[in-house]
Order: sequence, then C-alpha cells, then structure tokens
Amino acid sequence: MESLLTEPSDKRRRRTRAALLDAAGELFARPGGYRGTSVDELAARADVALTSIYSNFPGGKADLYAVLACRVGREHVVAMAAAVAGTTGSDAARRAFDEYLDFHRREPIAFRLLGLTDVQGEESETVRAARAEVRGYLGRALETVIVAVGEPSDVARAEVIQCWAGINGLLALAARGLIDTAEADRLIGRARDRCSAAIGVVR
Repeated sequence: MESLLTEPSDKRRRRTRAALLDAAGELFARPGGYRGTSVDELAARADVALTSIYSNFPGGKADLYAVLACRVGREHVVAMAAAVAGTTGSDAARRAFDEYLDFHRREPIAFRLLGLTDVQGEESETVRAARAEVRGYLGRALETVIVAVGEPSDVARAEVIQCWAGINGLLALAARGLIDTAEADRLIGRARDRCSAAIGVVR
C-alpha cells in the first residue's frame, strides 16, 4: 500500500500540503489541542484557502491529523537510526534512550499523535491507513535499536522494550501532572543508567 506521506506530483500542491502539516503541528500542540483547533484556523495559519484542506485531506481535520502522525513517526525512525549509527551495546542503548527523550521534547504531543488518540472513532480510509503506517514506523524504530544493541538478540529485545515502556510510563505520569518535572528527570536518569548497565552485563 502506498504511504500516506507520498508527495503529490504538483509542486504547488506539495507546498500547500506541507504548509498544512506544519500548521497542524503547531496548532495541535497548543493547550486546546486537536479539539480546540478549527479548520479555519488551520487554513489561516497555513495561509491557504479553506478548500485546500479538503482537496489535500478529504476527511478534513481528522485526515490531516492522521498524516501528521505518519510524518512524526517517520521522523522518529530517521532520528533514531542516526542516533545509534556506528554504536553497539550499552552505548547504543544510551544514545537511543537520549534520542527518545529528545524526540518527546521536540514533539510534546507525540504520545497522542502516534496513538492517534484524538481521532479515535474516526473511520476514514486515511485514519485507518495511518494506524497501520504508524505501527510500522514504531516497529522499525524499535528494531533499529535492538539491532544496534546487538547480541544476544532476545536479551537486547527484552531490555530495550522494558526501557521503552519505562520511559513512556514516566513521561505519561509527568504529562498528567502526577509527578513533577524534577522527579520525572531524576527517575528517567535512573532508568537510563539501569538499562545501560543491564545491557552491558549481558554482553
């Protein structure tokens, strides 16, 4: 199946599409988020006609959100691959861990986007396709780190998944205000060190 990120052949349409995705990334990250953003605001921020949203994203705001999720997912894979390039073992684990933290700082709504949280219940063809495409990107990011960490692969996989789950949990608690930033940073630092040490021991 063709990627939702496949660019239109027309140059003007490519610019319009990119401008809308950029606008969505900015506006959906505001406190009001996806629900608090209107299609009129999206068109105004992108400096395009309202009809341009629907000509590029037939399902409107929901389809725009879905394609934005794919773009963020693809960027995550590229950044993770760059972070672990030329590294192995605990060094690869540390770099992957740090990149994952940086990714969520760069993309504060990544949790919601990659889970397509705000379009639950939407069943357009684009939203359905995005769910599968985003899962693919996340799987590739995970596999990239596992391969970099190296042998034994079953242990590497287990450690990487546990680290990934741990940081997700801490970031989620911080996002909900259940722990403050200082405590989150301290616990994340401990998790990073523990993960790297565990991988170093089994190699």
